[in-house]
Amino acid sequence: MKSYTLLGSDNSYYESETPGLFGGHRKNKIYGELDCPSALNAIAKGGYIKNRVFFATEDIAVAAGYRPCGNCLHEKYVKWKETKKN
Repeated sequence: MKSYTLLGSDNSYYESETPGLFGGHRKNKIYGELDCPSALNAIAKGGYIKNRVFFATEDIAVAAGYRPCGNCLHEKYVKWKETKKN
């Protein structure tokens, strides 16, 4: 059976039989959809891969301290940015 390495809300890795629904960049602490054009473009250019992480849910990504991607999760990013102004 295939196993997937996911990042938990405590920033610890764990194995799962279910693939992650969201991807992220460990260094920049950004999460987004697996088909995000920005992430796919960076991967195609050879970057991003060594810092790529996966999350089971969006709530876990947020709890781990990651922010929404400004491209594929634009509305959530705008809301997140507004909370940072206060």
